[in-house]
Amino acid sequence: MNRLLQRARSKEPSDKEASRIGRKLFYGIGAKRSFRKAFPYLLQAAKAGYVHSQNLVGYCYAEGLGVPKDPRLALHWFRVAADNKHIEAPFNLGLAYENGNGTRVNLKKAFEYYEKAARLGNIAAQCNLGVAYTEGRGTKRNLRQAMYWLLRAARSGDPPAQYNLGMAYLEGANTSTNLRRATLWLARAARKGHKRAGKVLARLRTQKQPSV
Repeated sequence: MNRLLQRARSKEPSDKEASRIGRKLFYGIGAKRSFRKAFPYLLQAAKAGYVHSQNLVGYCYAEGLGVPKDPRLALHWFRVAADNKHIEAPFNLGLAYENGNGTRVNLKKAFEYYEKAARLGNIAAQCNLGVAYTEGRGTKRNLRQAMYWLLRAARSGDPPAQYNLGMAYLEGANTSTNLRRATLWLARAARKGHKRAGKVLARLRTQKQPSV
């Protein structure tokens, strides 16, 4: 009986190997993508302290990928990953607190996590932080900070940030109105498939055309 148990255990991958296999299956790198197959490997690696796997386990629970959707477990694993300095996990926590996924809506906490992720270099968090400063969501309005973070994310190629920056220049929300800059950033977002940016840009171009 002991020999059989030893054999079964020997077939289990090491934690490091489980992390590698889980990510391979999750992303479909060199193998057919399968969230269902990836999840047990990722969970093993997450419990062993592999930070990237911890964030992916949270994402699986948040979206119901390969496992039943469980916002509270998602929140738990995002917190674990964030405590271990994962760059994306604080952003995921920010989304959870902003939208009330697995917890009550708490805009102040959402803002704090967006700020943490933004300072770690997460582009999506930088955009959301800019919007939070623009609208005073979870913090006091600060138009200077709003423009700083939107510009930082937009220059890194984030379409939502480019759209929000374009609208800021168009409407004078955070700065003085500047149609040229508005058009430039909206065009960049539209080229990357941002539909709302495309619609605003089309309207601006129509307005510029002389009437016949």
